[in-house]
Amino acid sequence: MKEITKSDLLLVNELSKRTYSDNQLLSKASQTEKEQLDEIKKKLKELAQYFSKKYSDTYGPFETSVVTGNDIAIGGTRFKRMWAGIFKGGKNKQYAAQVSFVFDPIETCLNVGFYFGRASGHSKNKEERIRLESQLRNLGISLSNCISNDTKFRENYMELFNFEFLAYSGGENVTSSEWYKLIRENARSSQIMARIWPNNFNIIENSKIDSVVSQVIFLMGGLSSESTELRPIIKPLTPEQRAKQAERLAEIGNKGEIFIMETEKEKLKSLGLNHTDYPKHVALESATYGYDITSLDENNNEIFIEVKTTTRRIDDINSRSFFISSHEHNVYSQDKQKYKLYRVYDIENSPSHEILNLEMVSKEADGYICKY
Repeated sequence: MKEITKSDLLLVNELSKRTYSDNQLLSKASQTEKEQLDEIKKKLKELAQYFSKKYSDTYGPFETSVVTGNDIAIGGTRFKRMWAGIFKGGKNKQYAAQVSFVFDPIETCLNVGFYFGRASGHSKNKEERIRLESQLRNLGISLSNCISNDTKFRENYMELFNFEFLAYSGGENVTSSEWYKLIRENARSSQIMARIWPNNFNIIENSKIDSVVSQVIFLMGGLSSESTELRPIIKPLTPEQRAKQAERLAEIGNKGEIFIMETEKEKLKSLGLNHTDYPKHVALESATYGYDITSLDENNNEIFIEVKTTTRRIDDINSRSFFISSHEHNVYSQDKQKYKLYRVYDIENSPSHEILNLEMVSKEADGYICKY
């Protein structure tokens, strides 16, 4: 498959800013831009066809859909969303469940994830619309029940939010615990999606898209409707997909450390403590320190900062647990006055942090080092 490029993303950002006339894209776009846009649609179509073929055997047949027709949205002045997807649970994608690939109109990224339709498709009559809305409602109830009642399914669902996934209901960012309850009442316009940004070579790697889809596709196994049987199947990740997960976790951790580095720089500046050696990002030098950053407290004393980062919001109850290694805990035990634990929340949106007292944190043993 051809890869989506930063140039593609920037074009959609730019076209989305413009106001058009006469219901025509070319009223404010060049022929060259139009041709590039046609290539973007081909790339999106390839994505949908690839993932439909890849997962239909496991989760039942998928329909594919790609943005078509006039590039100007209804109303004649604004640019359409550029998207493609695979869907099931209904013949009308607006009343079905989808895994979609959506160009963000503002940010230079691709939004990929699980979507319930907007329930805005035009139906021939009132009875048909009522039937479709009931179908969508049943899909939401089915998935909510599956998350609630199937332990393994629920664990996989909760695990999504330790990576790049965010949950939305009716356009509002909600917690993982809220989302699956909200879809029971109204699944319309609900999503669990991740933002994928171009790499240093200005492309979105297809392997990255594959990794995101592989993590969220299992939600399709929690759907049932009039025409589909409930199949709570969780397809195992490949070694390559697991490697991408590990890479993503390392990226999240590094972002948190950079956030605290900037926070500490501002703190020291406000305290008038201008030292060239502090703060220092020692985690970049070695993993043997048992902490990530050296800095200073308000009394000019050295402190050791261990940073634990999550993409979850601070009000998400599931953001309250994290892993600390035995080495990190040993370093803490040797000098509790110097050792500080910073918990960073919502690193991908509105990062915040708090300083935790490890003495007040409950600890559960999880694993052994075995030698023979």
